[in-house]
Amino acid sequence: MKQMADEEKIRAYYTHMEPRKQYQLKPKAMKIVTTNIDRLVESQRELIIGSYDQFLRFGGPCVYFHLQCLAEGKRDFLSPRHIEMLYATLTAWGMHRMGDSERTKTKLSEWDRFSESFYRNKEVLEKIRENSMSEMSSDEYARSLQDLKDLYLHLDLTEADSTLVVNSKALFHLFPEYIPPIDRKYTLRFLLKSPDQWMTPDKKFRPIMLPQGKANQFAWFEETCNVFKDMLDRLDTGHIAEERRRNQVTPPKIIDNAIVHYVRIISGKIEGTD
Repeated sequence: MKQMADEEKIRAYYTHMEPRKQYQLKPKAMKIVTTNIDRLVESQRELIIGSYDQFLRFGGPCVYFHLQCLAEGKRDFLSPRHIEMLYATLTAWGMHRMGDSERTKTKLSEWDRFSESFYRNKEVLEKIRENSMSEMSSDEYARSLQDLKDLYLHLDLTEADSTLVVNSKALFHLFPEYIPPIDRKYTLRFLLKSPDQWMTPDKKFRPIMLPQGKANQFAWFEETCNVFKDMLDRLDTGHIAEERRRNQVTPPKIIDNAIVHYVRIISGKIEGTD
């Protein structure tokens, strides 16, 4: 019994120390490629129109659970079903792969750990529920993101060391008006690489590497969200309103869809064409 008690003390110590270690890591700045952003803004009408159709082409459980999760969040925020729909959505969005955990770290945490991440932070999550990217000034938005650091570092959603993608996708589904979903294939490729660096000679996407450590990844999360806010402020409000009316898409997801559309067109991987 004493050995078990000692082991619990050791686990509790490291659980307490881990967030403190994360704060000590020096953030690694992103190097944003502004030409991609400028081109998207210049061609915003064409890139926004049709972008939702491209999203729908992900199809099946990816779209179904996404819509169910958003609907449940409106109906009963942080209810057990809401969190269950989030768990299913993240799985459908590529955050969990079957197989040996030693061969793939793309695995969501076990249900109890995953759900507890939200329940123990319920008070914080409730406070930021009404935050809106479109209704906040750039300064207000930036300050609000800084306040998310503790929450980000304490989320326990994945077995992987990489948290940027899973945390952003989870927070987007909790706060679709406030936080954008971020991924490597489209978002980070668009922000970090010029199109001539996207593909290998055999026409496959080159991998995008994330910085080590939650603190560094939070810094990228924060900067990416601020870039989305800057882009939103440069877009025609009429295009945003029309897309919201036609497809019930929030501004952070409108930009995400436009980025996916842009990358697919430039890379020659647009779906639904010959």
